[in-house]
Amino acid sequence: MNEKIEVGLRKNGRPLRIRRQVPEGIELDEREPIGRAVLYQMGGRSEVTRERMRIIGRINGWPPGEFRLRTSVEDGRLVLRGAANEHSLPEGDYELRLQIEEASISNRNRFVTVEHNGTGQLTADVTMDDRNIAVRFDDWDPRIGGVIDRSTVDGEAARQWVGSDAHRPTRRACLLNVLASLRVRPGVSQPLIDLAHEIYWVGNERIYAKVDLELLPRLRALVLDDSKPFYEEGHPVAPIHGRLLATLPEPPEVKVRFRELLSFRGEGKPSLQMVVAVPPAGHPYTYADFDLDLNNPLQDVVGLIGHLGELLDGKSTNHLDIRKLLARTRAKNYLYYSIQSA
Repeated sequence: MNEKIEVGLRKNGRPLRIRRQVPEGIELDEREPIGRAVLYQMGGRSEVTRERMRIIGRINGWPPGEFRLRTSVEDGRLVLRGAANEHSLPEGDYELRLQIEEASISNRNRFVTVEHNGTGQLTADVTMDDRNIAVRFDDWDPRIGGVIDRSTVDGEAARQWVGSDAHRPTRRACLLNVLASLRVRPGVSQPLIDLAHEIYWVGNERIYAKVDLELLPRLRALVLDDSKPFYEEGHPVAPIHGRLLATLPEPPEVKVRFRELLSFRGEGKPSLQMVVAVPPAGHPYTYADFDLDLNNPLQDVVGLIGHLGELLDGKSTNHLDIRKLLARTRAKNYLYYSIQSA
């Protein structure tokens, strides 16, 4: 037996290929592809199929109500197989619902049948988030403008990068949103942005920066100040934070001396998370990962999630949506862009 389910994507009536599987999830065949989280919920449509799933779960020692899949990308499609071995996806009738980061999925085609030793075929219609942003440069706060002018992103001066439609709108919005939040925390008179030297990497929902050594003691002092709601979370456990250490712009002999990360979080909605690399002795600066979460610290954990039997609704932050939340906070005066509808 080698039962499996193949899921193809379709946009505007035409096939949309998946380029490859990456740690964050999948990359689609598109301009400036990003790792998109894939979330799915699958269950048996008949009692016979559900009982087969329960039997396989018991054989493999999985918790009750949980069924595990192994995922891959093959010939531009998402392929789901049983996690234990080639025999662990039983034949039967299933209902499969998908979510893909920064896209809307029509689940009209959600029923699939897997025959004995066969392949179930399903096609999902995808609508992409085609919003753009318009950046203005005439009235920037000098603190934010200073960080931008000291920074380079993708080998390009950050001021030109953030204003260019050649780059993904969500990445550019991420940079501007995080800088606006740093500009007003813990207050507008002594903001954390003063400790940011330069930005050197911008993702879809986080930025990496070279920062002043004073950032760590400053955050620890804020944790102890009840009037400034900050919390120390300790060592971050999400694998995505480990990439900060793996991608430090330092020679290998210096990079290996950075071994420890500490996570801090500012209260509020959105919540600012700061993961700071503990600098080695004598090093004149350090690095930090800044991101904004909608609600809780688990929302920044993105990846290809293969947990069945329950609806998974945690997704990475879409910074085009975050702007609306920031506009209700003190950061509203430091948002230098508007969103343009598709």
